[in-house]
Amino acid sequence: MSLTGTPFFVLTILLVVATVVGLVTVWNRIPGPAPAKITARVGLIVFSQFAAVLMVLVFVNNKMGPFYDTWGSLFGQNASVQMTASGGDSTGGRGGTGASEVSAEKLTFSKYNNDVLSATAVGPASRIKGDIYVWLPPQYNEPAYAHTDFPVLELLPGTPGTPKAWFGSMHADTVMKTLMSQGKAKPMILVSAKLNMFGGSRDSGCVNLPGGYQTATWLAKDVPTLIQHNFRVSRDPKNWGLAGYSAGGYCAANLTVQYPEVFHAGVTMSGYNAPDAAVVLKDPALAAANNPLLLLQNMKKQPDIVLMAQGVQTDGRTVADARALIKALHTPGTSQLLTLSSGSHDTTTFAKEMTPMLTWMSKQITGH
Repeated sequence: MSLTGTPFFVLTILLVVATVVGLVTVWNRIPGPAPAKITARVGLIVFSQFAAVLMVLVFVNNKMGPFYDTWGSLFGQNASVQMTASGGDSTGGRGGTGASEVSAEKLTFSKYNNDVLSATAVGPASRIKGDIYVWLPPQYNEPAYAHTDFPVLELLPGTPGTPKAWFGSMHADTVMKTLMSQGKAKPMILVSAKLNMFGGSRDSGCVNLPGGYQTATWLAKDVPTLIQHNFRVSRDPKNWGLAGYSAGGYCAANLTVQYPEVFHAGVTMSGYNAPDAAVVLKDPALAAANNPLLLLQNMKKQPDIVLMAQGVQTDGRTVADARALIKALHTPGTSQLLTLSSGSHDTTTFAKEMTPMLTWMSKQITGH
């Protein structure tokens, strides 16, 4: 039974109802001496509270995320990596095997919802196995656009978090359709792929870990290659963007700075500039090599990229980090700083940041 499916949520509701009915029914019917009755009643109360808490947690996971989309991700099952002679780079750098050197698979997509497709893929260079979700604008299947190569925006979730959150609680596809109908955005393909390689809430840092997950290669090489191989999309980095919230915001800034040959525009939504994952911080050299602010500050010639950095005044250092990132650009061009006066570090606030992000991104990667 799926962790995020309706049947499991309904089951938790029924469990709560059953425990309440059970409490009322057997409270005065428990046999035995007083100590036994008290013990049994306490046990029933604890179990009923557990059932209620479980129902709430499932509701929050489904409504606000999902933060965990499978039982494996909840209980600590790490991502699958299929090591082969041609993949699984372990140098800790930008990936020793370019995605273009390894053939990408033709994927079989199924419907995640009415508008979004999903597939499980193996990265040709990283050998990471992960889910990919794709939203195609209505124009993609219209005859007038039959020969159009569409721009692409890759979306990154937070930690914990799953790629489907962008099309679940965030409703990015619905927002895009609204913006297009209002003339505030042009058609572009939205893609979201697996970001968190470790199970549970442990952060894998979206970097290439020496001897470990090559997450940067997966996100910046494999996912674009797979999308190019399976859809009618532009291969010009000027038509590719990357955006994320929280940990995904840090990743978006970091990967845009490091892979300008893939992404022209990046947006960090309530993100941060320095890596936060313990697995990255334990290696000072790796941490410094994946700090987008330091990278920009130390570059004599910065890449041809534009950034939007968003922060919330009531959300820690997000505004300070956003301001510092934009200030570090030698030639800001159309880069932009956006701040909200209030909000929390949650999907409600990220959703507020999403509309200006999509509007700005459309201007950067669609040529309009």
